[in-house]
Amino acid sequence: MPKKARITTRDIARECGLSQSTVSMVLSGREDIHFREETVKKILKTADKMGYVYKKRPKKPENPIQKTVLIMCPSLSTEYYTTLVRTITKSAKNKGLHTMTTYTMRDRSTEEAFLNTALSSGFYGIIYTYAPQAVDRINQLHKKIPFVLINDYNEKLRVPLIELDSKRSGSMIGDHLLSLGHRHIAYMTTPLDPLELPRIRRLDGMKESFIRAGLNPDHVETVALTQEQWDYYLMGNRYYDAGYQLTMQYMKSAGHQATAFVGNNDQISFGIIDALRKMGFSIPEDYSVCGFDNTLASSFEGISLTTIDHSIEEKGASAIKMLMDVHASSTSDNENRKTALMRLEYDPVLLVRGSTGPVRKD
Repeated sequence: MPKKARITTRDIARECGLSQSTVSMVLSGREDIHFREETVKKILKTADKMGYVYKKRPKKPENPIQKTVLIMCPSLSTEYYTTLVRTITKSAKNKGLHTMTTYTMRDRSTEEAFLNTALSSGFYGIIYTYAPQAVDRINQLHKKIPFVLINDYNEKLRVPLIELDSKRSGSMIGDHLLSLGHRHIAYMTTPLDPLELPRIRRLDGMKESFIRAGLNPDHVETVALTQEQWDYYLMGNRYYDAGYQLTMQYMKSAGHQATAFVGNNDQISFGIIDALRKMGFSIPEDYSVCGFDNTLASSFEGISLTTIDHSIEEKGASAIKMLMDVHASSTSDNENRKTALMRLEYDPVLLVRGSTGPVRKD
């Protein structure tokens, strides 16, 4: 009597009209991959009917890299990034994941080298905390390794996004200063590189506020460092130093009219405040100062900076959850999966503190 042929996952897949890999993953009880309930029921029912017996294979040692999230960060020279990396790391640990943080210094070749390493090493996924330089490379890789971006929307990138609405943030600062009677603003910023969208969109938002008020948007002056000047500053206090020196130079220039200063982040604003006080001015009696990011020091009594809160900690936790969702969807039920671009946005919040007040009366 001929021996009955052993039922295989290929036989079950053929009967169900599914791929063998999907059937194998369901029958092996994979808990890290999620399938639709009807798919699981169909496979289990068919396997039972056909008399399939699953033989468990020896479990391979887990590669820690496969549970590691690569955090792409330009540097840790501002509290914004240190806080964001900390919250991502904490959230990853709570989900059984590890993290590894890389510092690219916004250099494209360095960024691409890390991307290639992540792909070849089998990292769990990648979280960008800033505007990528290697946009084309990310678009090539995003179907092979999950990505999540925390930054302003970039129409050229097709990856899940936790959006910073920097234009709206700038508009909120502009509206606030206009309500206090300020009609000339100086925006102190690091280089306005086209790839650094938040810096540019914050400026756009303030100009838009002036336009809505029927005022000349040119009254929002841009006082920016050149790339050559920016490269000169040491890493440690470079944002603070930039704000300090830009303010000193501006105040010594002929015909300056600004009654309020806005730094493109809190640390630049700290430098603005110290420069103005060094010159004998009072804040906010003589000049108002605003920033962006709501870092811890901005709430200190001696600083009391009016700034924009971006929900940094919430975004760190959301980035891990979103990455896990992308990871699961990219490895499950491929026959029925439809690609959807996830996008999440937290509303910016204006925090009015002691660094802003009514325009001075000359």
